[in-house]
Amino acid sequence: MIKITVEDNNYPEQLRKIENPPKQLYLEGNTKLLDTPGIAIIGSRTCTKYGEKFAKKFAKKLSIYGLTIISGMAIGIDSFAHIGCIEGTGKTIAVLPSGLNKIYPQENEKLLKTILENGGLIITEYEENEEANSKKFLERNRIVSGLAIGTLVVEGGYRSGTSVTANLAKSQGKKVFCIPSSLENKKGITPNKLIKEGAFLVTEVEDIINQYPEINFKRQGFEQIEKKDESVENEYKEVYNALKYEKELHINEIAKIVNLSINEVSYKLMMLELQDKIVSLPGNNYRKVEK
Repeated sequence: MIKITVEDNNYPEQLRKIENPPKQLYLEGNTKLLDTPGIAIIGSRTCTKYGEKFAKKFAKKLSIYGLTIISGMAIGIDSFAHIGCIEGTGKTIAVLPSGLNKIYPQENEKLLKTILENGGLIITEYEENEEANSKKFLERNRIVSGLAIGTLVVEGGYRSGTSVTANLAKSQGKKVFCIPSSLENKKGITPNKLIKEGAFLVTEVEDIINQYPEINFKRQGFEQIEKKDESVENEYKEVYNALKYEKELHINEIAKIVNLSINEVSYKLMMLELQDKIVSLPGNNYRKVEK
């Protein structure tokens, strides 16, 4: 375990700039990650399969661009962000609401070991035997957003801790990005609300990357990951197979081909677009994306 204070030269500059920066940090793992640009990925503990999928996907692809993935190692979106980053052979930082000897949640002890084994970093502002509590969760969140150059919101319910962290990011002068969600998804309330309030709506990783022209991103290994992501899930195959590469089809025509309602087709088209399988064109027209 390493301890650094806010007066030390190796204290992270991004964190030093926030209101009420932690006076000390306790670290375990790859401390060089403190000098790398990172994106915080946050969301609901009780996330949906949709949230799980896109937390992993965005974490994986962002890490391939050379960004460090930062999250709070909670159950749900946090965990899937860390896991997705590791799957992309990237580096991740987990910020704890407890001391290093009182890992919270306990069921993520294996994940913590995996993060360290893969060159990641564990951070906390609490002494090694301090236990987590609700106040520490909120304090932890300012570090998650403070370490990052921007925050990606995947899912979050009404008045959730996710919305608090997103607002902290905004108050810290950081960009906030949101993955849009179905209006029927209770866990989509926070990202959809933040988009209405001016957060960046993102459907692909490049929507985030393009907001930081000052950073020289790497794309090493990106093509290999793209190839792995080419398969289409069974749930969306019928709609996907109805589309063409060279010709656009209107949503009404697609619905007739697959014999599904417009609402169901619209949802599946949105999912395929979020997976970069198809592209939407003016007038509710769609076509497949050339790989």
